[in-house]
Amino acid sequence: MNIIVIEDHEVLREVTIAALQDMGHIVEGIESAEALPVLLEGFQANIMVLDLNLPGEDGISLAQRLRKSHPEIGIIMVTARMELDDKLAGYQSGADIYLTKPTSIEELGAAVQALSRRLMTWSKTSLQLAVDPRELTGKERIRALHQQLIQTSGKLPTLDELAVQYGATPRKLNEAFAAQYGLPIVPYITDYRLQQAHAAVENTNIPLKILADRFGYSHVNHFIAAFKKRFAYPPGTLRKELDHKSSDTLP
Repeated sequence: MNIIVIEDHEVLREVTIAALQDMGHIVEGIESAEALPVLLEGFQANIMVLDLNLPGEDGISLAQRLRKSHPEIGIIMVTARMELDDKLAGYQSGADIYLTKPTSIEELGAAVQALSRRLMTWSKTSLQLAVDPRELTGKERIRALHQQLIQTSGKLPTLDELAVQYGATPRKLNEAFAAQYGLPIVPYITDYRLQQAHAAVENTNIPLKILADRFGYSHVNHFIAAFKKRFAYPPGTLRKELDHKSSDTLP
């Protein structure tokens, strides 16, 4: 999962980020709701872990906005507020899971895992179950296509399959997608996945073979070749450099 931790306590935020990264997730952390829009421009989050007592906009208000603007995102609230009214307000604002502090890393990890299973099921079925893309018009149809592409792991549908699903010719679908997102479908999603892969290689120890499968490559060597072509160095070199820098900072 791609996770954003929104917590104004710096030490707690860094500990939470490190623990979730050790579990194999890609994690970013910020200190306030006001910092979120900039981060979301370059990071597609699956789950938000947020505190309620944030400086500026509080967690309840933020959850309400997120639930309206990003209904597909999972929201886990972690807060010291233990009263029943606080919990009800959290769930009513859009939280999927409400945890009270002090929360163990194991409990948070279990909550993320449980929510991940539901989100993975949602990403594979929701568009088909909730709405027929052919019933959408204009930009709504292309936004639905974009959402499907970035949330699907593993092998993607072919352009011909997408054209049938979205009720357009491959050329028209590509043209409409490029007009809205700047690139045709295949170059766009290829670059998006490689950017996600780079973050995963940089921030986690997930084996390259698993990453290759997650990002739709039939063989790890194909993934390594595509990564090297995009970034001018292979993923293994990136990890070795990071390991070397890390060892240099040890006392």
